[in-house]
Amino acid sequence: IKDRGVKMKNRRRFILLVFIFFIIYVYINNILKSKYYTEIHFLKLPTGDCTLIKSLDRNIIIGKAGKKDSKHIRHYLINQKVDHISELIITYPDKDNVIGFFPVLHDLSIDKLYFPQTEDLDVDTKEFLKIAKDKNISIYPINGKEKWEINHWTLLFLRPLINSSIPESERKAIIKFNFPQNSVLWLPDLNEVDKKDILLDSKALKADILKVSGHNREIFLAKDFLDVVQPKTIIFGDSGKINENELRRIYEWNVDTEVLSVEKEGDIMFYGKGNKYNITTKRKMNIRIQ
Repeated sequence: IKDRGVKMKNRRRFILLVFIFFIIYVYINNILKSKYYTEIHFLKLPTGDCTLIKSLDRNIIIGKAGKKDSKHIRHYLINQKVDHISELIITYPDKDNVIGFFPVLHDLSIDKLYFPQTEDLDVDTKEFLKIAKDKNISIYPINGKEKWEINHWTLLFLRPLINSSIPESERKAIIKFNFPQNSVLWLPDLNEVDKKDILLDSKALKADILKVSGHNREIFLAKDFLDVVQPKTIIFGDSGKINENELRRIYEWNVDTEVLSVEKEGDIMFYGKGNKYNITTKRKMNIRIQ
C-alpha cells in the first residue's frame, strides 16, 4: 500500500511537471511569436505597385493603385483575412494612384492615412481625402525622418523632407524598413532629381532588399546607386517586364544579386523571425503544391 501511495505521488508530480513545462512552452512560444512575426507581401497588380505589411497587431499598406488594381487588392486582402488597415500610405497622391484604393476606403476599417503632400491635389484625390475625413480616418502628412518603432522592427520615412528643394506637388514617400540584421528599401516611381536628392542620405540607403518600380527604375540600377545601397536582392514591384538592359546593369554590378519580379513570379512574400528571413513567391508556392 505504501509503495502504491509513493507511485501515485510520483505520478501526480510527473503530471504536474509536464503541465508546468507545457505552460512555459506556450508562454515562451507566444512571446517569441508576438515579437518576431512579420510578413511583407509585394502584390502583383495590373498597373499599380502595392505592398502589404502584416504583423500581429498591424496591417500596413504602402503604394499606389490604379482603377484596374482595386479588385486584385480587395481579393488579396480577403484571402489574407485582412479586414482592418492600421495605416494606408500613399507613395504619390494623384488620381491614377489613389483610385484603386477607393474600394479599400469604402469597405475596410482604416485607422490612419498618410500622404507625402496634401497641397495642389486633383479632384479625385481631394474626394478620396473627403471620404476619409467623413469616415473619421486620421490623415497625416509624411515627415521625412519620421520613425515608427513597432515590436522588433522600424519603419523610417526617408522622404519627403520638410525643407526639400523638390516642389511639394512632386514629393513622394521613400520608405526604409529595418529588421534586426535585415532591411528593405522601397522606391516608388522616381526621377533623376529624386535620385540626386536621396543620395544626399547615402548612409541611410543601405539595404538587403531594394524594391524598385515605375518608368524610370533603370536610374536606380546604375552602379553609383547600387554601390550605396548594396542590395543582396532586387525586387521589381510593378507589372513592367525586366528588360535586358536592366539585367545587364545589375549583373555587371554583382553577378550574385538575386533578382525577383512580380510580373514573372507573381506575389512575392518576405517573412522573418528575428535576424533570419526567407523570400518565397506565388510561382514557387504553386510548384510545391503540385
